Amino acid sequence: MKTKILPFVLLLTILQTSAFAQYVDIRLSIKVILNPTNSARPAGVNNALFYAAAESSNEWMARYWRGYRFRVTEVLYIGGPSEGGTNGPSKWWWIWNDLGIDMRDQPYWGRFQSDTKTNNLYRLRNDQVNFYVIRPATSGTGGACPIPPGEVSDTACVGLVNDGPFWLVHETGHFFGLSHTHGGCGCPSTSGCSLMNGYWVGDDGIADTLPEGAGDFCFTTRDHISRANFNKFYTNCTPSERFLVDNTYFNVMSYHNPNTKDQVEDVMTELQLDGHADTAGSYRAAFVSGHTWFARPGIFPSGSGSSTDEYQLLSLAINAADSFGGDLVALRPGSYNQQLTISKPVTLRATRAGWATIGK
Repeated sequence: MKTKILPFVLLLTILQTSAFAQYVDIRLSIKVILNPTNSARPAGVNNALFYAAAESSNEWMARYWRGYRFRVTEVLYIGGPSEGGTNGPSKWWWIWNDLGIDMRDQPYWGRFQSDTKTNNLYRLRNDQVNFYVIRPATSGTGGACPIPPGEVSDTACVGLVNDGPFWLVHETGHFFGLSHTHGGCGCPSTSGCSLMNGYWVGDDGIADTLPEGAGDFCFTTRDHISRANFNKFYTNCTPSERFLVDNTYFNVMSYHNPNTKDQVEDVMTELQLDGHADTAGSYRAAFVSGHTWFARPGIFPSGSGSSTDEYQLLSLAINAADSFGGDLVALRPGSYNQQLTISKPVTLRATRAGWATIGK
């Protein structure tokens, strides 16, 4: 028997019965920090906002065809005068709103992470992505999340929120190991940058995104990226070059299109998705409901199942999956010349890269 799994199509097999498509949940715990003096919540922030953001974010996640979905598990309201005032969680309302301190500035970021781990009033969860909300995104969505492996012991994020998808997909991208497409290249400083064709650029270390300048007020056009990488304007680029430029310019981990990013800044490349899945299966495994095992057509049963060291026998990837149907097997394109019986629930997914054929 020969079975083709179309790219973008999910196949679930459990003996002779069919079942609903399976997904891996990214669990979210939202904590809204209240005003330290009167317990007022940030203007316009309510429970419905977060469920709407998760829903719109899942529309983007569906386009990536990797099977990950956001699930809001709780929305809590913390701080205020009854929980320590400016000495409790609401001290960050005061620091980040009233003092205007940038949330990633040290030593404040380190102190915030320490507070969430040592003070039970923060309700830090060890199996949910913790988002602390101190204000709506009146000047642009985003926030901050710790990036593993360097910040693997930190698990508290900050959200500048609306009901759109960008802030949630972007910040959890960091939580699962992704850097900005401009890497650590500072703007307007050139710290962390390198010169390419006369332009200061940074890089995220991922091969299918291009090096680019930092900040939405530095490299704001596709011409900047194309001239830095290909030494020509975007209109003179080949189709394959334009594809790479667009994948970077419209990338969810970039800083472009600030006014329309909830509509257009939605790209996540195959290698970004691979890294996201690997981090979700290792450093951040406690925060998701399942694991992705990667398979590549081959002869020898080598590999560990990661995106860079795939199983070469499909049966090994299936054997590695849990017995409850919570895991995914991502199939690289090609022919898996094995005849096998799948005797437990498991979800097989072909990626956007191409066809996968199983059996003969």
